[in-house]
Amino acid sequence: MLKIIKKITLSSLSILSLSLLFWSIAFLNPSLSYAYTTQVENIAIHSNSPLVESSHPIVLGALNIIKKASIYNDDISIDLCLNDDNFYPNLHPLIGDPYAYAFSDKTVIKNCEIDFAKNTLITQWEVNNNETRRFNLTYALAHEFTHNLQYHNDFKYVLTSTIGKLNWKLEGHADYVSREYQNDGKLKQKIDFLLEEEKKDHTGIPVFDLEDGTKQSLNYFKYSLMVQYILEVKGMTYQEFCKTEFSQDTLLKEMVEWRNAQ
Repeated sequence: MLKIIKKITLSSLSILSLSLLFWSIAFLNPSLSYAYTTQVENIAIHSNSPLVESSHPIVLGALNIIKKASIYNDDISIDLCLNDDNFYPNLHPLIGDPYAYAFSDKTVIKNCEIDFAKNTLITQWEVNNNETRRFNLTYALAHEFTHNLQYHNDFKYVLTSTIGKLNWKLEGHADYVSREYQNDGKLKQKIDFLLEEEKKDHTGIPVFDLEDGTKQSLNYFKYSLMVQYILEVKGMTYQEFCKTEFSQDTLLKEMVEWRNAQ
């Protein structure tokens, strides 16, 4: 009986090991899942259809945005994996169903429709009463690419601080970079807008409208302002900011008090 149990255990471990090996090879090598790979500077775009010409300036626009980040390095390479493949975007077992996600040096488009020609990303989620929401595609790519930079800067911190939860620091920093808020001189006005917008009723995940007809996440907007306050007013570096524990409520109150004192 003991021998049978050992055989079953060894067989199970062998199957598990082979499955993990298969998953690792597939996830680390997206070119195996796609028909085409198009290189745009240090971004490898993986797709099952030839890319339209309008895709290049969009990807370059997102890349140029993240080049302004303090943690950008020229040696980084990013795989951008589109969702015209049913296999690869669903490989991550814990990611859920976001419109896109980043892991290590991979940015994966998942639960959305993208239109390079119109520079839009469209979602429709049950949590928002299936309301159609349109986001700026350049921004969305820059946001996820910034997460790739964060992994490149400190993989262990990003991985351990996001397992099963949202890290508002990383999301706020990604929006701070992708929305090009660095040293824009508009922090006070944006705090005023935040306080007014939070008084309004919102459907599902709160968003607000931008001039180009796209939406912006209200929560990510708030996080990005706290990041801007920490980096530009308090003078912390990105690394110091990540290592310091903050209470969101306390920090938000401090930021509003700072604004009111101006």
